[in-house]
Amino acid sequence: MLNEGKSKEELMDKINELKAILESNQESTQKIIENERVLSQTALELVDLSPSIDIYDFIAKKLANLIENAIIAVSMYDGPSDSIMVRSVIGENKRLNELSQKILGGGLTDIKIPLTSFNEFYGDKESKNTILSGKLLKMEDGLYQVFSGQLSKNITRMAELTLNMGDMYGTGFESKGRLYGTVYIFLKNGNTLKNKELVQSLISLFAVAIQRKQAENEIKTALEEKEMLLKEIHHRVKNNLMIISSLLNLQSSYIHDEGARDVFKESQNRANSMALIHERLYQSTDLKNIDFGDYIRSLTTDLYHTMVADPGQVRLDIDVEDVKIDINTVVPLGLIVNELVTNSMKHAFPGDESGHIKVEFYLKNEKIVLKVSDNGIGFPTDLDYKNTSSLGLQLVNNLTSQIDGELELDRSQGTAFTLVFEEKE
Repeated sequence: MLNEGKSKEELMDKINELKAILESNQESTQKIIENERVLSQTALELVDLSPSIDIYDFIAKKLANLIENAIIAVSMYDGPSDSIMVRSVIGENKRLNELSQKILGGGLTDIKIPLTSFNEFYGDKESKNTILSGKLLKMEDGLYQVFSGQLSKNITRMAELTLNMGDMYGTGFESKGRLYGTVYIFLKNGNTLKNKELVQSLISLFAVAIQRKQAENEIKTALEEKEMLLKEIHHRVKNNLMIISSLLNLQSSYIHDEGARDVFKESQNRANSMALIHERLYQSTDLKNIDFGDYIRSLTTDLYHTMVADPGQVRLDIDVEDVKIDINTVVPLGLIVNELVTNSMKHAFPGDESGHIKVEFYLKNEKIVLKVSDNGIGFPTDLDYKNTSSLGLQLVNNLTSQIDGELELDRSQGTAFTLVFEEKE
């Protein structure tokens, strides 16, 4: 009987042991599933993160929600000062700010640790590789290590006692051998870092996100610099064209032959037309979407005041939409407008003839239409506008081919040139 009772007890112990193992495995499985859910959700949030949300605040808040009663500090590399700069701190902010003001003379986000100090503190290669590994490490020297020795051990120890700090963990993020950010976790005295695996996985995820953010910022800066350079080039080209126009104007005053003087005047108008284009490009904030309607208004009005002696004799009608076109189309199209409008103003109304010139620019069936018409004496019937010795029309035909457009002439009521083209992708 005794042996039988003992056997039952052993059997029950074994059953209880197996139940405990099963429960432990079940808890571990649930923990793994929950960790994967948190990681997946965080990854999706990072992908859809709005540009208006600071990624460093996002990281600090995520870690603070996961680790109770902890202080989280996230920093980034600041190129201009060549230092590690605190970007976001969550937890005990009021007391931390007071302490920061007292010890450092500034707020938390004013804290900067020179990169040279960081490199000197982690002097040997092994220590530096460890802190840059992205793995969460325990800071054995506490705040003294966090500040890379910039503050004395006495001061850092006083701060730890004031804030009741216990264990500290941190890591740095490295790309191409360069530190670009750090994360530090400060636990309350007596607390332990629970779920360290999930924290480590999140930090690895944040490291990729910060690296991507840094890359985006570098690309943005490079694009801004490129845009500034392009604007400066357009500004200088405009100035040079204005100088050429002034020289042509000065030279024409010494020419007595009217035909030769007209040639100089036309060249001057072309230079002015291109100068106006480059002025628009310099002022534009988006070189892919330039308001060409506004350019036509300015150019044709300038030509009208320059070439038409009596506004009562020739009227100018401008009917243009604010169609946006690309930088590659602006220059050739601007010269086409100049040539066609100049042609009407110069030839349509000889002597005392009167009438009107109309310039239209609009979108129709996803195509862009430019139409310059007049009710003057009409285009000569014996002249082929596509095969002529006129420099202006040769220029118009060549530039039309350049933008893959189609140019048509209507002689039924004076002269009407219509250019139809599609904006290139």
